Amino acid sequence: MRVLLCVRKDYKRFNAGDSMYVSMIKKFLETTPIEIVINDGTIEDFSSFDIIHLFNLTSIGETYRYFKIAKKINKKIVISPMYWNLENYYSSIGDEEKLKLWRQINCYRREILRRSNKVICSSESEKKLIQEEYGKNIKCEIVYTGFFNESDEIPLLNFKERYKIDDYVLAVGNISKRKNQLALAKATKELGIQLVLIGSGDKNYLKMCTENENVLYLGDMNSYFTYNAYKFAKVHAMPSFGEIPGLSSLAAAAYGCNVVCTTEGSSKEYFKDLAFYTSPFDKNEIKDTIYQAFNTPKNDKLKDFVRKNYSWRDTIQKIADIYATLFYV
Repeated sequence: MRVLLCVRKDYKRFNAGDSMYVSMIKKFLETTPIEIVINDGTIEDFSSFDIIHLFNLTSIGETYRYFKIAKKINKKIVISPMYWNLENYYSSIGDEEKLKLWRQINCYRREILRRSNKVICSSESEKKLIQEEYGKNIKCEIVYTGFFNESDEIPLLNFKERYKIDDYVLAVGNISKRKNQLALAKATKELGIQLVLIGSGDKNYLKMCTENENVLYLGDMNSYFTYNAYKFAKVHAMPSFGEIPGLSSLAAAAYGCNVVCTTEGSSKEYFKDLAFYTSPFDKNEIKDTIYQAFNTPKNDKLKDFVRKNYSWRDTIQKIADIYATLFYV
């Protein structure tokens, strides 16, 4: 069986959820009889592949092009939509142009979802939203996103000492309006708390964040330094406008942080009552939730829960089972 993972062309340069997803599928299935090939747009002949796996319905352009190529030659299609409705977000920031575009391209999302052989949702919340918005008969299957622990046996460096900081709030991820780091920067500034940002993204937005003197930006760090940042952080916060549930929040939880998550998305489904939650639309609520999380002693309840229930190995095995079911039908 040959499976083609079709992902955006800049998936290596801008590391996000879909980047991790394809790398984990490749990592865990490369020693199995399933041959995995990653396509970042350079492969246009899909004829030698049995299954085409698409990712991401937020940025639709590349995904739809892959979909049309696969459909033209009657290939079986799997999609991981990584979907959350962003209409409230665009309305809240007054971006009428993007709101209009979001609504205009819903017809393409609907076509992909309805004509795919399997839609792999990462939560019951995502499945429910997709079926409500695009059709109750869409063939969804829930496969929870995992955490891959590759660092516990690696010696720690003293992150606080290296960067000359005390207790801090950490935010790992793409720097963008949608992730809402500016609200986080302002909230932590008002509370007198150090904020450490790790990731790449919108330079102008990043500049607005770092204009707050409590913000330390460390760039797009490798996995070892990011691991150390998680281990020494008191809180990891991601009050974004949509997470399903956010790979950085999963990692932070698994490494022992108190975790502040957004109410927009599936975080609550993943972390139950073991995390802290805030609306991204309410700046005062963000500040109050950060204060509560920062002043709550860390414990291992969330860490143990995540490590027990969310494993990339289990996630990829379920995806492999979906491939096999489609292949042998």
